[in-house]
Order: sequence, then structure tokens, then C-alpha cells
Amino acid sequence: MSDDVYVQAYRQGGVDAVNKLLRRLFPNPDDRVQALDDLEETGLWEVGDWHESSRGGIHKRDFGLVLAYLGDEGEP
Repeated sequence: MSDDVYVQAYRQGGVDAVNKLLRRLFPNPDDRVQALDDLEETGLWEVGDWHESSRGGIHKRDFGLVLAYLGDEGEP
């Protein structure tokens, strides 16, 4: 997954803008959790603040947030 659109959102409005973009692009919570996992796997994003539910006896994450962009660390 290319994170360019997320970096652009971050540079325009910080992590709040990235989280708003994710909610708009992925209105389904399961899809949004997958997108957050994909972003975290790039190593450029810190993701957390997970909410977990156990509806119907199934324990799963149903909400999380981008907490920080790590791609600018170490750049002048």
C-alpha cells in the first residue's frame, strides 16, 4: 500500500488529518483496522489506541488510530 496520500494528509494537518482520511476511505471498521495494520507494517507510522470488542464471542480489534508519523525522524 502506498502511503503517499497519508504523508500528504499528515503534512497538511497532522495525525488528525490522517485519521480523518482513514475514516473517509475505510468506513467499514474491519477495513480500517487492516489499513492501520498496513500503515504500521511500513515502519513509518505509529499506530495504537486500539479498542477491542468481543461481540458474539469473537474477540477482535475494531478501532485504532494513527499516533505519529515516524518518517521525518532524523531528517534535518
